Amino acid sequence: VVCDDANLDQLVPISLRATFQSCGQNCTGAERILLQDGIYDAYVDKVVPVVKQMRQGAPLGQANVFDCGAMCMPQQAEKVQALVNDAIKKGAKLLAGGKLGRRSGQFYPPTILAGVTSSMRIWNEEVFGPVMCIERFSSDQEAVDLVNSSAFGLGSAIFSGSKKRAKRIANQLKTGAASINDFATTYLCQSLPFGGVKESGFDKFGGVEGLRGMCYTKAVCEDKIPFIVTTVPPALQYPVKGNSFAVVCGIVQFFYGLGIWSSLAGL
Repeated sequence: VVCDDANLDQLVPISLRATFQSCGQNCTGAERILLQDGIYDAYVDKVVPVVKQMRQGAPLGQANVFDCGAMCMPQQAEKVQALVNDAIKKGAKLLAGGKLGRRSGQFYPPTILAGVTSSMRIWNEEVFGPVMCIERFSSDQEAVDLVNSSAFGLGSAIFSGSKKRAKRIANQLKTGAASINDFATTYLCQSLPFGGVKESGFDKFGGVEGLRGMCYTKAVCEDKIPFIVTTVPPALQYPVKGNSFAVVCGIVQFFYGLGIWSSLAGL
């Protein structure tokens, strides 16, 4: 989520790395870039030339330096192409890349799509490839609604010149993590739990929550005061007495009453 008061010079290299690192094959990679109206055009003007100049190839055994490698999974490049084709067919604008070359191997070019909407498959499915999907928003609330409309919710990043504003947006996003003016920094902090919500899974690793997730928990209860021995109240012992229901209601109110006077009334 990029607010109109974001630092563009800081944002551009971070968002490019967030999208194209490991050729987009990153669980916390940026799947969508939401830009506020006031910064949309300036951002696009900066990222498009960079993406068009990105070099792609297999670096092993070669002296050349590449920005993007290949897709790891078989048929993944074809899957990404199908998502891009569907988006273009439904009105998205191709700003860079977007065409699977004839070279051997799973090399899908760094791609930028603008005007991506919820009617497109690429909005609703995980791309896991080198595609930057750009959409615009007008208000902070619209940005929150766009993020939360997704079936996924692993990570998010909010860029704004106001940390207070960024935190306010972050607190409303239904994601497992949120970075302020950075990307995936929560993953670097191993003391923090890592994991998503909704279709991005459940449970965590890292942090106290991650350690507990690797443990079997057991509840153990005992009398706290040594000289008190608990037993079944006489009214509830079999055969139960006529006032047994009233006794149970009183016990429930005593232990779970809303306030001390409510609890004492249970006696």
